[in-house]
Amino acid sequence: KMRLRALTWYGVIFGWLGVIALLGADPVVYAGPNPPFNFRDKGVVQGLGFDLLEASLATIRPRFSQEEIDLDIWNKVDNEALAHPNSFLISTARLKDRESLFQWVGPLATVKLGAITKRSLVVPKGNTIEALRNLRIATIKETSAEQTLFKEIGTNHGLNITRVSTPIQGYKMLEYGRIDALVYTDVPFVYHLVSEGQDVSQYKMAHVLLNTDYYIAAGKGVPKEQINIMQTQLNRLKEIDSKGSSMYDRIVANYLKGAVLQP
Repeated sequence: KMRLRALTWYGVIFGWLGVIALLGADPVVYAGPNPPFNFRDKGVVQGLGFDLLEASLATIRPRFSQEEIDLDIWNKVDNEALAHPNSFLISTARLKDRESLFQWVGPLATVKLGAITKRSLVVPKGNTIEALRNLRIATIKETSAEQTLFKEIGTNHGLNITRVSTPIQGYKMLEYGRIDALVYTDVPFVYHLVSEGQDVSQYKMAHVLLNTDYYIAAGKGVPKEQINIMQTQLNRLKEIDSKGSSMYDRIVANYLKGAVLQP
């Protein structure tokens, strides 16, 4: 019995050593506030991005403790993630200038970046400057949507742009008519409306700047074997099961209730 017990403990120890070797150093999750993907509610960091990250790691490690998660402004967490090669950055738009900086697992979701307006507003067709020339616009500082807009229109654009610090400022400005268009991402905007009990059909994505995907950005120190396991497990979540939908669809529905921002 003693020998069997000793062998059992050796098995447990070597199993955990295998997990530690696969993970490298203890991983840390970095995230910018971007509901429904990453947000803090009653002091607890949570969201769709965390649900999908944990699902992709389900066979590799236990759930993350709150101490392992850093939710802060985007510039800070982006830099921290780059400085810690065994960490994860979620939920990250896979843009060309970031491609070589991380390993990628996903996509977590497909999103549209662009100008969101009330449905009643008529927005001219054409390029971005032509479409937005006569509108009062807000952007949210340092977001992918803002960066995409500024890259496209350049410095001498002549547009009426107000930069705000948080998404909620932009949402309220659009709701109360202080701006005509909010340059942001469709899924977080829809989640805000659903959470507030507002009618999503009263708004539209009037001008699309970019169609992109959110991913888990994994540091270069995360073993390739682990990246492959994570991708496989995320792919399995998206397979249609006996209920006629996928586990992925049901996780997303917890946050968005099936609502979509139409053109």
